[in-house]
Amino acid sequence: MKRKPVVSLEDRVPQLRQRRRKKANRRLVGVVLLFVFLIIIVLYFQSPYSKVQNIHITGNSGISDEQAVQLSGILAGDPYWTLSTDDAEKRLKDNKMIRDAEVKRDLPLNVEVTIEEFEKVALSREGQLYRAVYENGFVSEPQPVQDIDFSAPVLNGFQQGEAVNDLAAALSDLPGNVLNAISEVHYSPSEVDPNRIILYMNDGFEVHAVIPTLAEKMTHYPSIVSQLDPEVKGVIDLEVGSYFRAYNAGEAANGETDETLDEQIEEAAEGLPDNDVPSIEENSGG
Repeated sequence: MKRKPVVSLEDRVPQLRQRRRKKANRRLVGVVLLFVFLIIIVLYFQSPYSKVQNIHITGNSGISDEQAVQLSGILAGDPYWTLSTDDAEKRLKDNKMIRDAEVKRDLPLNVEVTIEEFEKVALSREGQLYRAVYENGFVSEPQPVQDIDFSAPVLNGFQQGEAVNDLAAALSDLPGNVLNAISEVHYSPSEVDPNRIILYMNDGFEVHAVIPTLAEKMTHYPSIVSQLDPEVKGVIDLEVGSYFRAYNAGEAANGETDETLDEQIEEAAEGLPDNDVPSIEENSGG
């Protein structure tokens, strides 16, 4: 059996010292690199290169970009990596004009804010100023007509409260073509029904209705007017049933009588499903 060479202690000492020196050097290099890395991190977070540079707002109309930025609580120059997008979204959603909001980082140092506002369904007139009425019943601050950038029915005689909230919800349920056909809505409560309203339509007709059934009945408005002579204007009463009363009671355009108008309504309704077109009774009374 071959014996291994014997290394004396004097020969091993220099080797052990060299190994220890290399290990100590490696540790020193590691500590220095870690220290440099920490300094770089501290300098980075103190520099403009770790701050929010730009905030982009999209989807807003009733709220200005400046208002949206203020509501989010995020400002240019805030720490980019530590900002809370969830908290910013919550602050935005707390505003009564905003249905939903999304806040996300847009690398390298930008923030993207996407807003979904509640729909504006009406305008409330106050002298020469107008307030926007939103589908959730929120009413904005008054503003001059030249600052209004949308068209909607104008409300008259309403006070902020339950009636406006219920009406806004009903208007938001109407098809777009029906909502756009309404010119004005007047609050006209009676002893029998405090929810009575009068709608003045762009086509010249006048509609009497009540707020609780407004959305259900006015959805059929195009079908209702299709049964009537467009030359004979009057009141379409949808409060209880559905009937029409001409402004010039007992007379129709070109000398036609109410009986002739009854026939026109019946002919126009022929072939249409019963649940699609509400029946309209002709009333020649005042």
